[in-house]
Amino acid sequence: MVKKSIIAIALMCMLATVSYGQDVWGVTGQVKVDGLWPATITIDYTPIEICRIPIWIKIGMFIEIENCGSKKIVLSQVNCPQFQSFPCYAGCVSIKVRANFEAQLSLKLYKTSDIISGFGFNQNWKAYFTNDGGATKPTTWIVTGDGEWNNVDICVEAWDANIYGPNITPNTQQKVGDVAILAVPTAIPDYCDYCPSENYQ
Repeated sequence: MVKKSIIAIALMCMLATVSYGQDVWGVTGQVKVDGLWPATITIDYTPIEICRIPIWIKIGMFIEIENCGSKKIVLSQVNCPQFQSFPCYAGCVSIKVRANFEAQLSLKLYKTSDIISGFGFNQNWKAYFTNDGGATKPTTWIVTGDGEWNNVDICVEAWDANIYGPNITPNTQQKVGDVAILAVPTAIPDYCDYCPSENYQ
């Protein structure tokens, strides 16, 4: 028993001596071990920390619309507002959007059917945002950059629709187009290391 105790004390002293001598150079990434490699009482080698390498993550500019792929706007016939010609249609869909930077959303309509009348820049429909039932109809929307979900409705109005023709079937839904949701930063973040020097317009 005494002999085992003496061996254990000797090993502990050796460990202490070796550990003390590890950082004699004082250089990160370099370790000096005098004598035997440090070991435990069971004679297993003890791992020595040589240096620590910091880990960084490069955060991109992320923006997300929840369940965007399942969204759909169905236009239903409505009374025509002022300056719009019969027949008139309108419909909305609610979206939830979040971002890790402040972003400005906008909308772009893509016509895929002649049911929407007009050509080029004079197509007879429009898209807008609203969160007050349509009392205001801004064409852009600001998303806060705090990662919280922002709720807003996207609405489309169409007028002077071509509802007569050989390919028109009553009591059905026919696709007439798509609305794209676009986003740009309201300003270049301080942490952006690849952006141009001027704010986005």
